[in-house]
Amino acid sequence: MGTPIAFNLLRAGFSLDVYNRSAAKAGALVTAGARFCETPELLAQSSDIVVTMVSDDAALTEITDKLLPALRPGAIHLSMSTVAPVTSTQLAAKHSERGQFYLSSPVMGRPPAAEARQLFILLSGEAEAKTRVAPVLEAIGQRTFDFGTDVAVAHTVKVTLNFMIFSVVELLSEVMLLAEKTGIDKTTLLDTITGTIFGAPVFKNYGNLVIQEQENANGFATRLAFKDLKLAEDTAQRAGISLPLAEIIHSHFDGMVNSGGGDRDVSLLISHLRKNL
Repeated sequence: MGTPIAFNLLRAGFSLDVYNRSAAKAGALVTAGARFCETPELLAQSSDIVVTMVSDDAALTEITDKLLPALRPGAIHLSMSTVAPVTSTQLAAKHSERGQFYLSSPVMGRPPAAEARQLFILLSGEAEAKTRVAPVLEAIGQRTFDFGTDVAVAHTVKVTLNFMIFSVVELLSEVMLLAEKTGIDKTTLLDTITGTIFGAPVFKNYGNLVIQEQENANGFATRLAFKDLKLAEDTAQRAGISLPLAEIIHSHFDGMVNSGGGDRDVSLLISHLRKNL
């Protein structure tokens, strides 16, 4: 996700420094005009706004600890990863101690949406920092939803929306398996589903993926989906509630990962369920 976002920033005319633990992965960006920094510290020293997009809470905490001492007072950390709300609160406090800003800005959309500047951005944090990053967000997304000043809120919304995506994938997988067993054409069924009362993009996009049942180069790895589902469950537990539907999906994701399917697209849940239901 980070690469297409970075390309759009270059296209918008921003001066861009980039860092990746694997320098080769940044090669195309350097060719396009970005400057590669050998360490996060070097990148932070030259930046007013640092955008992070990493896989999980541990990776974000690790990179933030390297950025903190190098960022100038007033610098902004625009955090686009999907992480626990409590992690964002902790990191925001660390930045605040140094006179820096932390903005939560997780995104909704797969890599093709990032390439097309069609991401939806969930934003929360201090108003002053939001004003300063507005041109950056405009360069990479189609719409930003502002959830106020509490940095935890945008990440709470993100894990909630991802939980809803996983629920749709579970639903579509079960429905399409039922269609198989009862002789219903799955393509016609999906056309009926999306052409009547379930016309939302999530049903159209994931419905096609579930029917095609193929590996997806722009996929959402099940191991990462499982991580996000557990973030939603943990967030709910902290709020004093349970998510019964999440418990069912949890067991299915757990089985898929344990059977070696952790790197397969989450839409291939149907393959796992066919063998195990």
